[in-house]
Amino acid sequence: MARVGTELHEAPGDLARSRGHGAAREVRHLTAWRRHQLAGWLFLTPAIAYILFAFVLPIIYNVMMSFEQTSPATIGSLTAPFAGLANYRFILGDPTSRAAIVHTFEFTAGSLFGQFVIGFALALLFTLRFPGRTIGRSLIIVPWLLPLIVTGVIFKFLFQVEGGAVNQLLMNVGLVHHAIDWLDDPHLALWTILIANIWLGVPFFTLLLYSALQDVPLEVKEAALMDGAGPWQRLRMVIVPIIMPVIEVTLLLGFVFTVKVFDLVVGLTGGGPANATQLITTWSYNLSFQQFSFGEGAALNNVLLVLALICAPLYLLLSRGSLRSSAGTGS
Repeated sequence: MARVGTELHEAPGDLARSRGHGAAREVRHLTAWRRHQLAGWLFLTPAIAYILFAFVLPIIYNVMMSFEQTSPATIGSLTAPFAGLANYRFILGDPTSRAAIVHTFEFTAGSLFGQFVIGFALALLFTLRFPGRTIGRSLIIVPWLLPLIVTGVIFKFLFQVEGGAVNQLLMNVGLVHHAIDWLDDPHLALWTILIANIWLGVPFFTLLLYSALQDVPLEVKEAALMDGAGPWQRLRMVIVPIIMPVIEVTLLLGFVFTVKVFDLVVGLTGGGPANATQLITTWSYNLSFQQFSFGEGAALNNVLLVLALICAPLYLLLSRGSLRSSAGTGS
């Protein structure tokens, strides 16, 4: 009885000690978790600092300048007078600024249409087996590898009046009887940079769409063939719906890449003739660094910022949908 009483008397102490050990283990576990979290944030610090310095701060400064009457004397300080919405009123009222916005959307829409049609056709072509297919797939990415300014200079030589390859070819086949001034005609200059940008962006569309076509299950195409579907019906009713998430993401990325084109226009036309090829990027550069109207240039540049704020969440949404679709297809 005494031994039992002693055991009953010591049991609460043992329980307290076990609870103490458990609490100590939890504290050690919590401390280890905090160390792990701290290490993670330390590894992320360089990336966060780079994003803040290279992206966030310039965007904030650009937005601030769009509400200021900034001049070369005040560009390096924060003493520029507040202008309110005057810069934005100027952008909306300036004919060249409005034309630059319209040209940008025309240029972007035409580029996306041409790049998608040609890129999708080439992607379908490369799914077939023919001699030289591997070499063709390798050469198709060459335009994409060239710097934009180099592409602009190349097309400037191609479309020049005297000795330009395009004029020589058209006159040799009898389509025209005299050389066309592609780069100095306000009605043709925008078409010139549009053709150059389509040539530049076709490889991007071709590679992404070709990869999507490779992921279409073979049994699905065979089932459609056994059901009597022709090539056009298989493409329209089977293949395109399956790769539609990739098409959407590709078009969105193509829009982002095209709407910010700058080097190509500078190398090909410089925004001329008579501002006929001015885009948002080139006219914003002209306002800021040639006319030194930094506030007006920043206000125009914020149009691209708004487009980026729209496209970023849309891209995340479409890319997640594409991943879900790919996961469902794979399963």
